[in-house]
Amino acid sequence: MSKVTHTDVLKFVWRYARQHLVLLCCMVVVLLLSTALQLIQPFFYKEVVDTIASSNIRDSAALSYAVRMVILGALFGAVHLLLHELAARMLGWIETRIMHRAHSDVYAHVQRLSTQFHVNAFAGATSRKIGRGTDAIETIMDRTWFNFLPLMIMTVGFMLILSFFAPLIGLAIVGGILVYAPVSIALNLYMARYHSWTDQQDTHVTASLVDSITGNAVVKAFGAEEREEARHGKVLTEWQSRLWTTWKLGNIVTWTQFMLLIVIELALMLLSVYLWYRGEFTPGSFIVVTIYIGRLWGFLYDIGQNVRNYLRAVAHAEEMIGLAQMPLGVADAPNAPPLSVPQGSIAFEDVSFGYENKVSRVFDHFSVAIQPGERVALVGHSGGGKSTFVKLLLRLYDVTEGRITIDGQNIDVVTQESLRTSIGLVPQDPILFHRSIAENIRYAKSNATQDEIIEAAKHAHAHEFIQDLPFGYDTLVGERGVKLSGGERQRVAIARAIIADTPILILDEATSSLDSQSEKYIQDALHYLMQGRTTIVIAHRLSTIKQADRILVIEDGRIVEQGPHSELVKKEGGLYRDFYELQAGGFIGE
Repeated sequence: MSKVTHTDVLKFVWRYARQHLVLLCCMVVVLLLSTALQLIQPFFYKEVVDTIASSNIRDSAALSYAVRMVILGALFGAVHLLLHELAARMLGWIETRIMHRAHSDVYAHVQRLSTQFHVNAFAGATSRKIGRGTDAIETIMDRTWFNFLPLMIMTVGFMLILSFFAPLIGLAIVGGILVYAPVSIALNLYMARYHSWTDQQDTHVTASLVDSITGNAVVKAFGAEEREEARHGKVLTEWQSRLWTTWKLGNIVTWTQFMLLIVIELALMLLSVYLWYRGEFTPGSFIVVTIYIGRLWGFLYDIGQNVRNYLRAVAHAEEMIGLAQMPLGVADAPNAPPLSVPQGSIAFEDVSFGYENKVSRVFDHFSVAIQPGERVALVGHSGGGKSTFVKLLLRLYDVTEGRITIDGQNIDVVTQESLRTSIGLVPQDPILFHRSIAENIRYAKSNATQDEIIEAAKHAHAHEFIQDLPFGYDTLVGERGVKLSGGERQRVAIARAIIADTPILILDEATSSLDSQSEKYIQDALHYLMQGRTTIVIAHRLSTIKQADRILVIEDGRIVEQGPHSELVKKEGGLYRDFYELQAGGFIGE
């Protein structure tokens, strides 16, 4: 993945911001008016002070003029605040929509990234990157439009106003800005590297935490709580060390900026005293300079923090944009048509494939044809290629050479969605969402009725245990289905496959988590489910394999034996017969 640059971040944010260009322009106009009023306001108070200083006590005309100036000054301040709030609301409206759209788009892209990405990435780290990146967009927009833009307007305003009112003060203020801003920005650019360094470890902390919590059952099984605490403690210690180093450097930077502001303030006040000495300054002029210094002081003091926050937000956005720019790995061809499966024939034609982290290929010029409605079982030692066969058929990975077809259509050129919605899957370790049982079953068919859900559950022999749950089909199953037993999760997954009603079915150790009594019921359900469907079964239990029309014995990516159970079991010295003789005693029906 190529490195994301600052320019990439700005282009990414602008891509969404320009969709609200009219409102954004209106907001800038309102902000300009607000800042202009803020610049003019001190001159009303100058008039008040000069009037008081030059008038006698009980001078009614002077009193009337001073009161008018006070009211006008307060009015300008109130309108300034009103316009500022209006601009803030406009920006807030824009930001919430940009954040929603960006989060949604990146989430959608990550969902479509290849299986290769998801098996290598920590889910917690990916979630953290998207969350922080979304928040970063708000910070980038806020700092750009409500800190940097007003500072530029104020600087130009100071130059224009003070060039007429007090040119020397104006030059001094602009000079102070030109000295302070580059120093502050340079210091914060230096600090940005440390914030990124700390954020990297913060991501590791989240990833470590999520990894340990999601594996809590294993931690408990091995009594490894203290071991996990020690492992996570090392990650936390490194994070603490980086955070402390960054905090110390941040304090030094803040102190340096503070001292620079003191020097600028000292220079401006001394210059004002000098102008008073020369008779070029009135008491009211000091009010203008003092207010301007206060506002400038606030803007300049904040610029360091704002630049730091801005650059930190850019670093966070870079992580999210890196995900958004990551190639899909497995992508639909341009204008790919949907897959049509009128029959359900499957063919691997001279297929070669190997995982990127392994030297040897899993398949090397592998070919096999499966007829419509045929039930094929895949048998062999672990690592022989059975699971890879299924992953390639689902196009979780692209083949290196050759092609895979369904009813003569190359699966590389049809949409992935249509491919996978044509194939029902009951995995060995079914994953359920932390939603109700009904929602988990309905996941295969979003418009399924409650009656259809119950019917599917009955066929999967899940209805019996669901009825006994406190909330029946509305029972939440917990994260990854932890509130259900392994066998219960498997039966919900089978019900989900039943309701999908796909022309092709894959059973990946579909009965492995069931006890013997449950398996007898499930075998009936699977027999019903497989009728009229092309079925691929990966199983070690003979009761499942015996139903197959043909058994493929796969070793080292090659079909070494194939045929029905009745033939293979009689083959002297055959690998399948070895499996049978080794395991037959534990199979149902033997």
